[in-house]
Amino acid sequence: MNKILQKSIIVISILLISLNFSLAQSPEEKIKQLEERIKHLEIEISKIQTAEKQKEQIIQEIEALKEEIRRLRLEVAMPEIELKSYFGLGPAASKIYYTPKGLSIAGYGEITYENYLDPSKTDRGDVLRFVPYIGYKFTDNIIVNSELEIEHAGFGNIGSRNPDVYVEFLYVDFILTSKFNIRTGLFLIPASGMNEYHEPTVYFGTLRPDVERFIVPTVWRELGVMVYGELTNGFSYKAGLINGLRTDLISDWIASGRQRGGTINFDKFAGAFGLSFQSVKNLILSASLYYGGGSDKGGASERGTEEAKFLLLTTEASFQLGYLSTKALFAYGSASGNDAYINRAGRAKRVYGWYAEAGYNLIPVIYPESIISFSPFVRYERYNLNREVFTGSPSPSKDRSVLTIGLDFKPHPQVVIKADYQIRNTTSNLPAGKGTGKDEWKIDQFNIGVGFIF
Repeated sequence: MNKILQKSIIVISILLISLNFSLAQSPEEKIKQLEERIKHLEIEISKIQTAEKQKEQIIQEIEALKEEIRRLRLEVAMPEIELKSYFGLGPAASKIYYTPKGLSIAGYGEITYENYLDPSKTDRGDVLRFVPYIGYKFTDNIIVNSELEIEHAGFGNIGSRNPDVYVEFLYVDFILTSKFNIRTGLFLIPASGMNEYHEPTVYFGTLRPDVERFIVPTVWRELGVMVYGELTNGFSYKAGLINGLRTDLISDWIASGRQRGGTINFDKFAGAFGLSFQSVKNLILSASLYYGGGSDKGGASERGTEEAKFLLLTTEASFQLGYLSTKALFAYGSASGNDAYINRAGRAKRVYGWYAEAGYNLIPVIYPESIISFSPFVRYERYNLNREVFTGSPSPSKDRSVLTIGLDFKPHPQVVIKADYQIRNTTSNLPAGKGTGKDEWKIDQFNIGVGFIF
């Protein structure tokens, strides 16, 4: 606005001077002088416009150079891992796909501390996960990828010290075309984005969101075969035929019914489908559907009596606006079964859950070229593990909400330090506390964790 005003004043002043001067001249001389003035002014205006265009170009070049410096710093800091996901897998799990040939070793780890703000519950420290990935690329088209998960320092039960080590996935990928590929073995199913993209550096919070632990049972893997690919630019799909669930292990919802590839009951099958669509830059919309059967007893055991069907639908959206990251997810599940299944008290007929979160990386505001990030974030969750039950009454203690406020600090893109405070509540009338007559899920907690990928 100031430049336009300055230009206007200059033009008017020159015209007025020219007009006064021209009173003593002949009409022809006046016209000639005015035409020369106009030409001169047009040249001056053209110079100003050219300078403004050059200024814009210089600004764009500076921004491009900043981005190039940031990218080069990332390459120096992360020489081994491509900073991108292969069809929804985490960056470390994707390493084998960007390895030229032969063996690939990657992994991640998490160590956590949970401080419960109630004297009835003991605080907990945990080597939560140590996960080596081992992959081998036979050719560009045939790849083996595996994940060995060691949870709780290798002990699933503190009292009996039972081992808690899993083959989390083990599959062979046949890479055919960008639109159609085949994966077979034990693999992560497309139940939600976090089920496959769950390494500690890629999500906010010391602990994964409750909704993606209890409603969508992350990490969920089963045996079967899956096809996947990218149909058009930004639109990808996955479709898998896998084993069903084991119902005798289910107390309320399906998390405990996952068979995880160990001597499984293959009497029932399930389908798992996932779609992901990036319609505009930095906006990703995704949906997944699981539908399948379940029966009791383990593989090769005498056939049982329970039979059931399960459905889980998940939709989610994530959006990156500058240094602001946002995400929202909704999940709905339902079950049906024969009398042997539904007569057990506490089993859910319908469940649901949702959450929304936002975080902002403050470091680029101060130092745009830095690879360090420091992101305050907030997340609110609401979920009900027994919105409706087959037998008995729903437990208000399973109708829960969680507000998480925290910090996510990455001194290096592969290392994260997290701290957060969780305000937990349920719809029960019981006081907060652990033990008979109390509600454990009302206990607020403070969490600290450190995680890494390599």
